[in-house]
Amino acid sequence: MQSRALVASLFLLLPGSLLAQDPPFRAGQWAAQFTGVSFVSLGAIKFRSPTRALVLDVHVSGSHGEHASNDTLDAITSSASIDVRVGRRSYRSVTDNVVAQHSLGLAVGFDHVFNTYPLSGTFSSNGWSAGPFVDLGAVYLITPHFGIGATGSVSVSYSRGLARASTGGKSRTWFISGSTGVLFSATLFF
Repeated sequence: MQSRALVASLFLLLPGSLLAQDPPFRAGQWAAQFTGVSFVSLGAIKFRSPTRALVLDVHVSGSHGEHASNDTLDAITSSASIDVRVGRRSYRSVTDNVVAQHSLGLAVGFDHVFNTYPLSGTFSSNGWSAGPFVDLGAVYLITPHFGIGATGSVSVSYSRGLARASTGGKSRTWFISGSTGVLFSATLFF
């Protein structure tokens, strides 16, 4: 009997931030996430409950370059890629302003490269990749509508590609790869 009273007293004395509590989110809420460092992307988060959400993250990149010497065009290089990550995310309050998060999902990507050289012709390649990812991190809520965070990410992907040259040659490639990284983000909660 005394031990129950002691446990109940300890719970009353603990600060509210140390007790498990739902994050300050609600079902139906939306958020926009901007992620940076090696993977710059824009994402949308749709909360299914105060602790669960669906995540869609898109990264688009491209480049174009031309090299000329003596007023003669020597080479043109262009590339474009899109990477999409879709998954489920869980949240748990750590303190009043810090929310832990972890995600599990699928990442897919598509890329295109085109090069042309006056002496050797053109070269192009197209490829795709797909595989699972896992994220683990936290968000510090500066206000109820804005937070900054850091997330560690691990992914594995299977990739295939087809390259063609104007000389008629072509090659097919495939490989399995893994990657890790730390992503920094800013999130707007609506």
